[in-house]
Amino acid sequence: MWNREQLLVAFTLYTQIPFGRMHARNPDIIKHAELIGRTPSALAMKLVNIASLDPVITDSGRSGLKGSSKADKAMWIEMNSNWENFWTESELVTTHLTSSIASYKSISENNVSYSAENKVITTTSRYGQSSFRKAVLSAHNERCCITGIENTKLLIASHIIPWSKDATNRLNPSNGLCLSSLHDKAFDSGLLTINEKYEVVLSSELKNGKSPYHKSSFIEFEGKKIILPEKFSPNQDFLKYHRNNVFSY
Repeated sequence: MWNREQLLVAFTLYTQIPFGRMHARNPDIIKHAELIGRTPSALAMKLVNIASLDPVITDSGRSGLKGSSKADKAMWIEMNSNWENFWTESELVTTHLTSSIASYKSISENNVSYSAENKVITTTSRYGQSSFRKAVLSAHNERCCITGIENTKLLIASHIIPWSKDATNRLNPSNGLCLSSLHDKAFDSGLLTINEKYEVVLSSELKNGKSPYHKSSFIEFEGKKIILPEKFSPNQDFLKYHRNNVFSY
């Protein structure tokens, strides 16, 4: 039986590893297997079992394994219903497993708020952003969904509904797109959006650009379908919000 701590680590790892790398030779799987006292093969199998619960995976024709347990299914529902709580508890468990049980109990017994509101832990960065970024980049195989750029130093986990506008979904990977820093800025500024067919739509301001660089960076992608992620597809309601409230026609 997998306990809750082990499941939290497994589900977190599932969000951060592309489907094609879920095998026992993956260094991340080896490291986390040791952390939770499981073999790399057992952890890799658990990840593929989790994949069988993911509609994006199964709808693409990949089935995963069929051995998911009731606990797996319950954790899948719990994770998707409240990403903020999931990321927070996951971090507490990781702290527990990599440091001392006493420090973990101390944190837990102090009634920690599981809100992802702006808060200071050891830095002033917004809590959960690192986990959100890893999940979004992993789902997109670490490439910009518009251009295909693969250098992670140039990639942003861009929020579809802005961080400040929806506290419930600010850490939901389905509220994210992996974009180059240039296209993230354009998307965030409302200069481009994605339609219901997952095609790139440019604002009139971008359409009027004349320079060769402008054309190669934006105009040639207009009307083209984005590269869809293999997990956590962009939520259509979130994209509709962006078109209606952020995009400048």
